[in-house]
Amino acid sequence: MLSLKNGVIIVLLSVFIFLLGGLMPISPAHAITIDFQWTGTTGYLAKGSFSYDEATAPKIISEKGIGKTNILQSLAVTFYTPSGELISRYEDIVNGVAKGNYFEFNFDTENQQIFGFIDIGGEVSGETYLKGTIDDNLSLFAIDNSGLEKILDNNSGSFAVANQSSNA
Repeated sequence: MLSLKNGVIIVLLSVFIFLLGGLMPISPAHAITIDFQWTGTTGYLAKGSFSYDEATAPKIISEKGIGKTNILQSLAVTFYTPSGELISRYEDIVNGVAKGNYFEFNFDTENQQIFGFIDIGGEVSGETYLKGTIDDNLSLFAIDNSGLEKILDNNSGSFAVANQSSNA
């Protein structure tokens, strides 16, 4: 008799917890996508975008290294020659997981500005990446097959947030 009573209590508690969970407000995710662009002094171009949940993002987003990210859900960048030919495209973050050991990115959500040190794109032989400090010096590098890095282009660190879109 005692075990039947305990079973009924467990069932009632489970139903109560289930119903209580249904009454609690659930805040929906509100993804925002930011587009960005960098242009070097000789015309090389980097275009990209990244996304995060606007409802839960802090004022400053700082991501670094490989593995699960803190805030960013995605980040992709594409590099072009001065004549507009595609060099390469990289998806540095996919579904909240950063792929690169050297990846680094900082964004101020309040002012909608990329800032500080960044390192985005590839990182092994035959790849291209953009690295440096915003408002100081940014360089586009190519890594040759022997692993040597060559600067393709640079600028004074100018980096533009082109537009933003959101979807609830």
